[in-house]
Amino acid sequence: MRELDEVDRAILTILQTEGRVSFRELARRVHLSPAAATARVHALEEAGVIRGYRAELDPARLGRTVRAFVRLTASAATTRSISLAEEIARHHPAVREMHQVLGDCDVILYVEARDLRELDALVTDLGRYGSTSTTVVVDTIIDGEPLVP
Repeated sequence: MRELDEVDRAILTILQTEGRVSFRELARRVHLSPAAATARVHALEEAGVIRGYRAELDPARLGRTVRAFVRLTASAATTRSISLAEEIARHHPAVREMHQVLGDCDVILYVEARDLRELDALVTDLGRYGSTSTTVVVDTIIDGEPLVP
């Protein structure tokens, strides 16, 4: 793909905060015709810069009031332990993200649980594959700020 220009950056900034904006309104804001704005968006989608569009849900309104980060340091059979932990994570409704990382642990999970009991059950299951450390979120200072292209 070609390098992003200022118009592409403006389009991406708008779409990150207003994914349902019409092509006509988007075009007006970036000073293009609707056809040109539509073509730019499609080009960004085809290049994989825009990966998709989705609804942003409020976990608390869905009864998921406990947010936490769970770190797993896998046992000696690291690859196997991580694969087994992944199976648990994929099928557990509280797990929102799972990242394999470098550093003082092997995996970090972001969890949105209904309550501490559900969080504890997940941590207990993961604990079969290594040692865990859990940090419960008290407040979110910055949440999903747009990526500056």
